[in-house]
Amino acid sequence: MRPQHTGPIAGPIKQARGWQVFPSPDDPLAIYCLKITCLSLLAASALQGLAIALFQALNVKVASGPEQLFRPMDWAGTVLFAPLAESVLLWAAASLARSTGRVWATSLVIGVVAGGAHAALHPMWFFGPAASFTIFAWAWQRWRNADRPRHFLVLLIPHVLQNAIVMCLQFFAARF
Repeated sequence: MRPQHTGPIAGPIKQARGWQVFPSPDDPLAIYCLKITCLSLLAASALQGLAIALFQALNVKVASGPEQLFRPMDWAGTVLFAPLAESVLLWAAASLARSTGRVWATSLVIGVVAGGAHAALHPMWFFGPAASFTIFAWAWQRWRNADRPRHFLVLLIPHVLQNAIVMCLQFFAARF
């Protein structure tokens, strides 16, 4: 039987129909990565949506992002190369921060820094990446603290999947 994990989020959503909804280091790598991808997409979408709603309520003009090009190299850069480079940086930062023992605090700091780096490209790109990178750092630290192998894949796979989903959504949104 699996141990029941609790925490600030895990408590209310422990299980659904016998399947643990919340990501657990006890999960197989592929399942853990899929759960982290879903959690990250949910967090990023919620934070991005709240930011847009707040700016609109305050009558602040929300600039649209730069035009997305859908050439094969743009896809490769966004879905493969950027996640690889960013995951290496995230791995380095999380490895340095791991010694603090404060998983949520270090994850939040890493998320804010990553959001700031994305905001340098476009101001509205702060919110989604800040949420995503917080989740990625948290997931990596939980996996690593459980002494599970293939730590880097826990960073890379959800990031690649999330960027692929976002690119697909942008591609179809531009067509309709």
